[in-house]
Amino acid sequence: MIESNIEVKKEEYLQKFAPEMMEITHKWCQGAKFSEVCDISESIFEGTIIRSMRRLDELISQLVESAKIIGNNELRDKFMESQAKLKRGIVFAASLYL
Repeated sequence: MIESNIEVKKEEYLQKFAPEMMEITHKWCQGAKFSEVCDISESIFEGTIIRSMRRLDELISQLVESAKIIGNNELRDKFMESQAKLKRGIVFAASLYL
């Protein structure tokens, strides 16, 4: 951004990130229940958590395909393993009306 002469207000830019999501995602991938994950940060809504995890799943899918294209099977397997840990439970249910 600096090289492109785009004005950046560092503090405002950093405030856009939610580092709480890292801990939430980590706990989820370790097998925590959704209610436990929601209790970690009371400032993030449940819908935001679900949307973020679904977007992360889409990103990991793209990374799996990229690793496959460049021929790095070890990296692809790591991404697939992380995706398997992420993609479970109510977060990825097709509908809440079962």
